[in-house]
Amino acid sequence: MPIKPGLVDRIALRANLAPAAMTDFYGGVALHAAVTAMDLGLFEELAEPRSARELAADLDCDERGIESLANLLVETGYLGRDGVLYYTTNRTRKWLTDANGTNLGPWLWFWVDVVLPYWRDHVDAAVRTGDPGETIYDWLGEDEAGWERTQEGFRAAATLLVDPVSDALGDVSELRVLDLGGGHGAYAVGLARRGADVTLFDRPDALGVASETVAGEPAAVRDRVTLSGGDYMTDDLGDLDGDDGDDGDDGDDGGDGDYGDEGRYDLVLLFNVLHAHDPDECERLLGRAADSLSPGGRIAVLDQFADDGPTRLADVGIAVVDLAYLVTLGGRTHETGAVRRWLASAGCRVTDSETFRRAPGVRLLVAENRQQ
Repeated sequence: MPIKPGLVDRIALRANLAPAAMTDFYGGVALHAAVTAMDLGLFEELAEPRSARELAADLDCDERGIESLANLLVETGYLGRDGVLYYTTNRTRKWLTDANGTNLGPWLWFWVDVVLPYWRDHVDAAVRTGDPGETIYDWLGEDEAGWERTQEGFRAAATLLVDPVSDALGDVSELRVLDLGGGHGAYAVGLARRGADVTLFDRPDALGVASETVAGEPAAVRDRVTLSGGDYMTDDLGDLDGDDGDDGDDGDDGGDGDYGDEGRYDLVLLFNVLHAHDPDECERLLGRAADSLSPGGRIAVLDQFADDGPTRLADVGIAVVDLAYLVTLGGRTHETGAVRRWLASAGCRVTDSETFRRAPGVRLLVAENRQQ
């Protein structure tokens, strides 16, 4: 939670009489404390107010340890306290538990358990040379737990936007949708719930959480989602039947494949994908996506863009993710104008642009295929 200095603190900080960096230090500790609380199940245990003694007994923890953790969480806004009883604040209940379907806890877990350990080993090389040496995905390798934590984090972040993004895409019933780099499966399932037939295509080791996401849906939704593994930069995007995760050919068709009517899609999603690629790769990938579209089909790009911060918080968020993309992927945020040019080069014209209050700095661009 944002640390809110009192009046005297604000005066001292504004006058540079106290080190402002201490608030960042406190925030970093508070983040790790919140993740510890989630690991323990503390927030769920506080569905009703409880004392430190009761919490310690139920969570099999030391009473002094729980008290110290809970007191820090009170001071940083995650918990409230009434005498000896602790309770979750409305902000914690809404955003860090499953009470409202907007639990961002796994996103925090992903950063603490995956990103920050990777970051410490790679940030120096990334800043000095512009290349982290290996992407976070290469670093994860065959770490199944790490992949699961990663995709769970992405899925948690996506819960904020699945419904508003799906609304922005309009009526998708009976459309053939290709979700490139769809990983966690939240958007694929969101559109399948609305009647679309969705093929989710991503690297095979990223599909575990997507399988779980799809498995949790009714049969009518499950039957509308196909998972397929491979490389969206080289595999044939018109031949994704999802049978064994290796459907595409091994060659590089350069985005110029002859898909035929049965291999074309009505809508291609590129959600949080472009930032992992340099401009040449982005232009090529959008060309490949356009080539897989039916006439009049659409490409939907969802991402953070370098020139697109509508608020101060959005500006900070874009700066954070720009550095994060450099360190974790050797990537970057791109400008909206560049994406529009790449889409135009692919024969597509942007017809809609949407921003979302829940996710400052995120924009959806929708472009229609003008090629016949």
